[in-house]
Amino acid sequence: MGQMILITMALATGAMVPLQLAFNGQLGTALKGPVAASFFVFLTGVLATGLVLLVARTPLPDMATMKAVPVSAWVGGIIATLYILAVVYLVPKLGVGSATVLIIAGQLVTALVLDHLGAFGTAQASITWLKAGGAGLVLAGAALVKFA
Repeated sequence: MGQMILITMALATGAMVPLQLAFNGQLGTALKGPVAASFFVFLTGVLATGLVLLVARTPLPDMATMKAVPVSAWVGGIIATLYILAVVYLVPKLGVGSATVLIIAGQLVTALVLDHLGAFGTAQASITWLKAGGAGLVLAGAALVKFA
């Protein structure tokens, strides 16, 4: 797949994040709490993913494959739960713009550290002064969006 297609897909995926934040915050307000809203976000996700599995005729992995998965790989589900809980709680208090840019800033700083370490089997890419400067600009942008 060409780089431009991948870049376009990444940008489109990023464009969905503020929509997700807005919808999840709306659900949290309507259901009067982050825990119930998070439950229904994941329930909807399970149903949607199940439908994709059926339509795509994707076979589920066998038990041997499931047992071979590193324990750390399952932590993503816990992180996703904490993320959704936080989004549902924060968006009504911070707004979509501030929540989005602060989340992105946190993602970028953490991503740079993970890349630098080559953590969890990812490609290693050292932090350079330019990358650190870019992260600093994102953090400055987050401050401007929140406090300007």
